[in-house]
Amino acid sequence: MNVLSSQVPGQRRPLLREGWNGLRFDRHLPREAVHKHADPEVLLTDAVRLEEERFAVAARWLRDHHLGHRRAAASDPMMLAETVRQTAIHLAHRFHGSTYGHPFVLNELTVDLDEALPPTGPDGLDVGLDLRCPPAAPRPGRERFALEGLAWAGHRPVGRVRMRWEVLEPGRYASLRRRSADAAGEPGTAPTAPVPPEPRRVGQTTDRDVVIAADPARPDRWWLRPFEDHPVLFDHPVDHVPGMVLMEAFRQAAAAAYGAGDAVRELRELATVFTAFGELTTPVAIVAEPADGGPAGALRLTAVQDGRPIAAARVRRAAAPGPVGAGADAAAGPAGAEGTAC
Repeated sequence: MNVLSSQVPGQRRPLLREGWNGLRFDRHLPREAVHKHADPEVLLTDAVRLEEERFAVAARWLRDHHLGHRRAAASDPMMLAETVRQTAIHLAHRFHGSTYGHPFVLNELTVDLDEALPPTGPDGLDVGLDLRCPPAAPRPGRERFALEGLAWAGHRPVGRVRMRWEVLEPGRYASLRRRSADAAGEPGTAPTAPVPPEPRRVGQTTDRDVVIAADPARPDRWWLRPFEDHPVLFDHPVDHVPGMVLMEAFRQAAAAAYGAGDAVRELRELATVFTAFGELTTPVAIVAEPADGGPAGALRLTAVQDGRPIAAARVRRAAAPGPVGAGADAAAGPAGAEGTAC
């Protein structure tokens, strides 16, 4: 993705002047504003329009948000990914008039960090986004959006974010789901005894939060083990594998592939493209390989179900190259027309 300067080109108002442009951090938004069913999992606290297509968004991370309930030296980049996902939903509803109840379909989500995220202290961590979010030309039954910009944590810039998504009329979504299911190949078969890694090896603290299991026959392959009763990753009933579950699986598989170091603190980039819906009824394999043509130690990971890719990611860490190779390419090229529901 393009590297952005500390201001969006052509704009004069920085996000972080005194008072964060009046953004509030003292209460979280209602859960329906970001499509969450549990109040404690809402991260956003405020959003304001700075220019016609430019927005400032505030979030507060608390220690016990999201996976792991860590008291670690760095915050999990998945927290930033979830903040971006909630931001996309809120901006579409509040500023672009998207209809509540219409499904959101995720095509791409990227977190690209310059440094480790600050830890979440006992009083929480204030996070800000300085974004451009223009709507694209709509198609019948669907609205298309993209956002990109800068992320700030603890009043300092920490990296860049990007997301592309669509909002579909319910009938269009149902048609898309049927087409996705019909396009699947022969059902795959997971090994009889996949072995979950130790939680600390993948940056977690409890077995419940480990979403992958190793394939005894292939060291470069893992199998998704989604717990559909997980209170965060499956916050509400869904008819597919959620995009955030796949992103967490990519993050954990990369940590397992690298095999050493701090799986949370060392992650710098997680760029994911979604190309098809993942079904909850058949196994999903996560395959890792060296990425081509970029920074040493980058990985390309692909989620495969019933013989077809449903998502792919590029993962890069800050540490020295791991044992699996070098490089970094685009995660998967342009996103397909399907993606996965947010």
